[in-house]
Amino acid sequence: MPKTQPKSKVRIPSETPSAGLKPIPGPNAAGSTQDTLANQPLSAEAGTSRASSRSRPRTAKPRSRPTRPGRSTLIKRYEAALRLLHRQQFERARAAFENVISTDGQDKEICERALTHIRLCEQKITRSHPAPKSAEELYNVAIILMNNGRYRESMQYLKRALKRDPKCDYVIYALAVCNCRLGNTNRALKNLELSIDLKVENRFLAQRDSDFELLTRNSRFVSLVYPEEPTAATS
Repeated sequence: MPKTQPKSKVRIPSETPSAGLKPIPGPNAAGSTQDTLANQPLSAEAGTSRASSRSRPRTAKPRSRPTRPGRSTLIKRYEAALRLLHRQQFERARAAFENVISTDGQDKEICERALTHIRLCEQKITRSHPAPKSAEELYNVAIILMNNGRYRESMQYLKRALKRDPKCDYVIYALAVCNCRLGNTNRALKNLELSIDLKVENRFLAQRDSDFELLTRNSRFVSLVYPEEPTAATS
């Protein structure tokens, strides 16, 4: 018969803790040291207890920049104008974007975007309407461009209007305004003189028109607009 292998001896751990280990406190303590740590809440870092995390200095969280007062309202108005643009309500959208700029002209980011959308609306409005043909229609387009500071483009429409009606006094008056704004003093005075010759009421209109502010000290302008007063201005 084969010999049976002797059973390996099983070491029974001693009930007495070794000198290097501390006994678990409390008569009802059970489980190992790992069980005790597992019941402790973890900190933000995995694998560490809250107690150990307290010993580390906390790093201050960066503070977010405070929102400018009223900017949220400005953004809401800008988004409302965008919705009108997407619905192809170009005239209402243009007015809404102009309202955004007038609300807070210091916010360059939003104002630049609003200006871009205003130009887009104007292009869409021009394309959606029939091409202007009469002197009156061309003049109306020119005035829209003038109100937006686009004087060179405005002059193109005014010149086209003059070809249809060479003696239209208000078209010639508008040409005087454009030339004055562009610094063409001689042309502005020539246009203004002709418009007054065609309709004397244009003289009184020019007296109160802020577009001719650059010419208020010009002697030729004073003699045209205030003929009854002595010319104390210099040319």
